[in-house]
Amino acid sequence: LAVFALASCEKDPDMGKLDDNYLVYTNYDKQANFKDFSTFYLADKILVISDSKEPEYLEGEGAEQILAAYTENMEAKGYQPAADKESADLGIQVSYIASTYYFTGFTQPEWWWGYPGYWGPGYWGSYWNSWYYPYPVVYSYSVNSFLAELVDLTNKNSSNRRLTILWDSYMAGLKSGSPRLNRNLIIQAIDQSFVQSPYLTNK
Repeated sequence: LAVFALASCEKDPDMGKLDDNYLVYTNYDKQANFKDFSTFYLADKILVISDSKEPEYLEGEGAEQILAAYTENMEAKGYQPAADKESADLGIQVSYIASTYYFTGFTQPEWWWGYPGYWGPGYWGSYWNSWYYPYPVVYSYSVNSFLAELVDLTNKNSSNRRLTILWDSYMAGLKSGSPRLNRNLIIQAIDQSFVQSPYLTNK
């Protein structure tokens, strides 16, 4: 079962009744003004988080359609794709939790620290040396789930040189024993993550 505890606690829904849909959680930096940003860059691969020691990625038409759903939703929110990550205001990266459980808390290091192949700060530029969630986050990840993180790429001259995660979404997996991914349900969950995030807009 996926557990997501945020600054404000709400009663968890009955997970047994949600086998046919993803359960979507979102959180964001309450101090962020999303109208200050205009462009974004989407990492072109979905990292697979599993027991493998080597980096793995989702590939094929299905993965492309999942990433395209993020682009479409960001454009619908008023943001424009940047030509490259160096010129982008925002960066988006998507991960798929395939088989293992990870845990993150408010303290450092984050759950993905040292994971093989994780693009992390190095992916966005050599000037970054760590990450920062400006809000309390404590949750576990279940198999067949997706995680998306929106990071601020504009503070390159900041003295602390830390990537700030402005928004994240966690889509709890369906029927953990199932080896197949339902692309339509995943895209519906992505759309829902933006629907329930009305603050994420440049309009």
